[in-house]
Amino acid sequence: MYCLYDREEISYTQEDWLKHFEDNDDNRLQPDFSNEPDLSEAQALMLFPTIQAFQMGERSDGVHLMKEVRKYANRTGDETYVECMKWFIREENWHSVYLKQYLDCYQVPDMEVSVLDQCFRELRRFGRLKGEVLVLATAEIVALSYYRALAACVESPALKQICRQMLLDELPHIIFQGQTLGRLGFGRCEELIAVGLMESVIAATWIPLRKVLLAGGYNLTSYAKECLGYLKQMMAIAQAKS
Repeated sequence: MYCLYDREEISYTQEDWLKHFEDNDDNRLQPDFSNEPDLSEAQALMLFPTIQAFQMGERSDGVHLMKEVRKYANRTGDETYVECMKWFIREENWHSVYLKQYLDCYQVPDMEVSVLDQCFRELRRFGRLKGEVLVLATAEIVALSYYRALAACVESPALKQICRQMLLDELPHIIFQGQTLGRLGFGRCEELIAVGLMESVIAATWIPLRKVLLAGGYNLTSYAKECLGYLKQMMAIAQAKS
């Protein structure tokens, strides 16, 4: 498990975050698909459904999220946060592009409906901005374990490139969301909600993700322990800023 406290982003201001997202956008990954292996039927059945689901989740336009962000900015005058969130959504959309490129390499179509994605979208509509950010952070914590496992599943140079980029982006995202929760107010009640949500999401995602997670070296216990460990770090960041 990565330690969030050791990362330089822990001390970022809003202006630092804005520069972070802008700089990232100037250095987008260009995956190399020239050495991709043929996949067995078992490997394809293991990989593609979960990649399709994450690709759908990463391509959200963030309309509802941005409505809540603008309400917050109108109350506080924090226009820099609005710009940060625009760049954040753009970065998430780039993740969707990377995964689509991988699917396209194997001529796998986009997923039309994802139950997991629909559940996350509905959850994000509760609790206004704080609820949106908490659910986003929960999904990103799951993504950390998923992409680590995915990179270890098959000997795919392009997939390892993509997963490495996802991890490089998602780790700062969790710090960013933790700092946001701190500004919004994160006390004991929010902590209990966050833990309950994380435990529910771990249970809900284990079955659809289990083949990839098992192939990547996780079992249910280690998956849950890692996700809850990241959540504990994020909550400490939120409480330090509250």
